[in-house]
Amino acid sequence: MLPTHRRVATHRGHAIYQRQPGFEYTPVMLGKIASFVVTWAGGDAVCAFMYSLLDALGGASPDEAALLAAAVRAIKARIDADALAPRTDATYEYRDGAFVEVRDPRWWISVYR
Repeated sequence: MLPTHRRVATHRGHAIYQRQPGFEYTPVMLGKIASFVVTWAGGDAVCAFMYSLLDALGGASPDEAALLAAAVRAIKARIDADALAPRTDATYEYRDGAFVEVRDPRWWISVYR
């Protein structure tokens, strides 16, 4: 695995690696992104999660540890649904208290295309 990633979970034969340190500020937008590489016997895929920094305007910043745990749960749910295909990206945005899958967001550049 890449030296920038650490294994955070294994689920149904899939190893889930999180890019360190977790959510990272992206200077071209008011958001933070965390990405994961998922590997299994059939291939690999990438999952990326974004939350808006505007969510902190009302006061407290989001609990990033809780958001990372929610991201891993979303990846496991995708694995359980057999919806993680090799050499694909799955992208999510945090909206109304949950990660919601989004297609081709402007904040993510796929490495598989």
